[in-house]
Amino acid sequence: MLMNHGLHRLIGLALAAGLFGAALAQSPAADASRPPPPMMPPVPTMPPLRFFVPEAKLPVQIASVSVRAELAGSLARTELELVLRNPNERVLEGTLEFPLQDGQSVDGFALDIGGELRPAVPVEKARGQQVFEEITRRRVDPALLERTAGNVYRLRVYPLPAKGTRRVVLQLLQPLAADAQGRVQWQLPLDFGQAIGKLDLAVSARGLEMKALKLDPEFQDAASKPLDDGTLLSLSRQDSRPQRPFTLSWAAVPRQVISTGRHEERDYFYAELPVPEQRGPRLALRRLALVWDASGSGAQRDHDREFALLEALLLGSSQVDVQLVVSRDAAEPVRTFSVRGGDWRELRRHLEGLAYDGASNAAAWVAPAGQDLALLFSDGLANWGSPQLPRSPAPLQAVSAAQRADLSRLRQLAEVSGGTLVNLATLDAAEAAETLLRPGLRVVDVKAEGAELVELASQRPEGARLALAGRLTAAEAMVTLQLQDARGRKQVHTLSISGSRERRSDGPPPLAAQRWADLRIARLETQASLHRAEIKRLGQQFHRLTSGSSLIVLDNLVDYVRYEIMPPPSMRQAYEAAMARQLGQRQQSRSMHLDRLARRYEERISWWEREFPKDGKPVPKRAPAPPPVLNTPTTSMPAPAPIAASPAPSFIAPPPAPAPRAAPVAAAAPAMMAEVATRARVDGMPGSSASTAIVASIQLQQWQPDAPHARRLREASAAQRYAIYMDERAGQARSTAFFLDAAEVFFSKGQPELGLRVLSNLAEMELESRALLRVLAYRLQQAGQVNLALPILERVRELAPEEPQSWRDLGLAYAAAGQPQRAIELLWDCASRPWDGRFADIDITALVELNALAARKPGLDVSMVDARLRRNLPLDVRAVLGWDADNTDIDLWVVDPNGDRTHYAAPLSYQGGKLSRDFTGGYGPEEFALRLAKPGRYEVRAQFFGHQQQILTPHTTLMLWLATGFGKPDQKDQQIVLRLSGRGDQVLVGTFEVK
Repeated sequence: MLMNHGLHRLIGLALAAGLFGAALAQSPAADASRPPPPMMPPVPTMPPLRFFVPEAKLPVQIASVSVRAELAGSLARTELELVLRNPNERVLEGTLEFPLQDGQSVDGFALDIGGELRPAVPVEKARGQQVFEEITRRRVDPALLERTAGNVYRLRVYPLPAKGTRRVVLQLLQPLAADAQGRVQWQLPLDFGQAIGKLDLAVSARGLEMKALKLDPEFQDAASKPLDDGTLLSLSRQDSRPQRPFTLSWAAVPRQVISTGRHEERDYFYAELPVPEQRGPRLALRRLALVWDASGSGAQRDHDREFALLEALLLGSSQVDVQLVVSRDAAEPVRTFSVRGGDWRELRRHLEGLAYDGASNAAAWVAPAGQDLALLFSDGLANWGSPQLPRSPAPLQAVSAAQRADLSRLRQLAEVSGGTLVNLATLDAAEAAETLLRPGLRVVDVKAEGAELVELASQRPEGARLALAGRLTAAEAMVTLQLQDARGRKQVHTLSISGSRERRSDGPPPLAAQRWADLRIARLETQASLHRAEIKRLGQQFHRLTSGSSLIVLDNLVDYVRYEIMPPPSMRQAYEAAMARQLGQRQQSRSMHLDRLARRYEERISWWEREFPKDGKPVPKRAPAPPPVLNTPTTSMPAPAPIAASPAPSFIAPPPAPAPRAAPVAAAAPAMMAEVATRARVDGMPGSSASTAIVASIQLQQWQPDAPHARRLREASAAQRYAIYMDERAGQARSTAFFLDAAEVFFSKGQPELGLRVLSNLAEMELESRALLRVLAYRLQQAGQVNLALPILERVRELAPEEPQSWRDLGLAYAAAGQPQRAIELLWDCASRPWDGRFADIDITALVELNALAARKPGLDVSMVDARLRRNLPLDVRAVLGWDADNTDIDLWVVDPNGDRTHYAAPLSYQGGKLSRDFTGGYGPEEFALRLAKPGRYEVRAQFFGHQQQILTPHTTLMLWLATGFGKPDQKDQQIVLRLSGRGDQVLVGTFEVK
């Protein structure tokens, strides 16, 4: 018997998800005198399955793979058990990334904990990421499965023990459809890029005799055994590396299939209705519109198949005017091509020469009106601009030729306009052209009696059948489908459905409920921003993996309780008892946090009200060296050596600190301030006046990356720069630094449109990486594109609501976009919530920014802010440093005209410059504040102290905000994005000159 249905599907997805594409030899340029080449059927290729273990010196091995699959009716259930062996001397984290085929879904997975498999449970995606990363910091056992974008899934497992093994079970549920030849095919890709130590495979084909089955030649050695209701196929191999997917096919039996089941006191149905193929008259093609997605991910599409489809369409037409819209982060102007006698060589050369670069903007997928046929060639992975799908003025046919694609989005976009989805992974060029030029039946109306919320897998029959699911409201139901062909002729099909006789509603959802939830979620997710709450409810209720949820396995009950994640059934009684005990404590946490915040803000006010000297810092007499202390461990920080006043101070590295450093204790700051406050002021320096204006200039260190590609771009002419960039891009497609460097060159050379296109590639690199999206948003704001940054930061907040930086960044962006009231609300969220202890002082930082904004924009509603915290504390000089890497310690340094260094070991300078508590766990921000600035030159520097990451990145990107007159009417801001390479690296970010 298979494990829980969740595990089952995950495995099938990883293996049987149809991770295969199609390869078609590129046809030569069309010739009007030459007949079209024969159309070849799709040829399966190996799946784009990737297994990452970045820090492994020796490859992690696949010790064994055990597959159990059950094929019954029109569905396949598959379970895959992997045993991974880590031959390295250190503990590692592994990531398995894989796409799924159209219609496939993931239920769950399991991880061995103490020798027993523990099933995963659903959790909000952002919560799952936060929990996984927090637990890996404690070196405990978590595993996380999440959907990144479209049909791409990612499984993260930690730890892979040194010199040990780890067992993971994946599951899937896959619908099986007949092809144009009337055959059903099930495939199981098994190429992991390495040999499998031991392979065991068992496939139960229910209702099928051995003579009805056709096996792929590579698996003819599989043993067969008759079952009471079918056939069992099995094989076992050592050191196997299959070069082709395990393939099994049989002739489809056209029959109606209806399945019902009960879940949580409701009945559901899933049905498949055979619909004979009926094609309309052939379209006379004279006007053709092509919307060609040329974003960076578009390079991964199978262009040979796309060109074969175009050739099949154009060779059969005598005269066609083609209007081409090339789309990336924005749409290019329409170009027109005239195709006569099937000669489309000019159009083909233009398409072959396109540069695939930039992000994917769905708003640009709009075809010109007045066309006989409009085609969108895309993978559907929209990641730029508005998340809303555009409205097409005419039926838009979506064409997919990518293994990594959002087929649900493409289908919805096409069907809403009256078009269809053409999947070139399952259709050859001739079949696809026939589908487009001779459209068949389409569902135009659905009526149900005794049922509700009926969902269609597609509005058009696929494999000569329609699949649908719904929720029953009566014991007997009637569903009526009205279909219409291209000539407007209609036909009606009815389904009679009886409710489930099985009255149990506990346990995992039955097949009918699963399929209904999958179909409904797939439709809702095409407009996810409008249906986020319902998608979340469905994912939790039916244990489905959605774009907003993940599946997670935790080590022990304490972790499930700490993060309030409902555990598997075997642990739920103990979980509920533990949650009841701590409920009262959690209810008081926010009020306690506000009390602590008020006390700490009073400390900030006390610092701000004190008067600090503005003369030269005295040089203390050198004290005699203390006697050496042997064999005495210590965590104290040696004091930095004093530096004499200097008009142009130079940076001196701090004394080494123990790693990891503990954040300074908050109570130490007032004592230091009291000591400094006894010093005399310089005569004539202003005291506590908040309105004193200063004359100051900010000079940011121009970021000049010294990599060879950056130098080459800077030295190129404007006409050649983009071509040189594309030449370099081929070898840098996974490098964040490359796109940041190249974009910086284009911006600095007066080519902002190309700079934006280059920068937008960051949205395509890691579709769910909040760190990378933060960098992109910061750089867009630096480029003055705050409106483009806002949806990206909204996405970051969705991905990481448990990180206060997500709220603060979004609030500051809304302030820059001219929406100060929204900014106030978000900054208050950041300040008022109790966060994890590693986010030191970010609440104070956000509160300071909130009050400064309210002071500069009178009339804003600040009634939600605690009255104890409503006070603006303006500053002459302020510097705020943030960075993109978690578990990473970056230090902010400021050197003033006295040569006095303010840093983590000396957080208060002689003249009153104050540094916030040290951020040692990632992201920042660290803030330097100076109420009254002594005239002279100030240097702002950043230093990479260290990291505790499991997966390292080659660079850490820094974001620095420098302000003069902060919180005053004349506030001036400048921002910069740059990066550090590794531990010990430091950089001069900018300077203030106070006159």
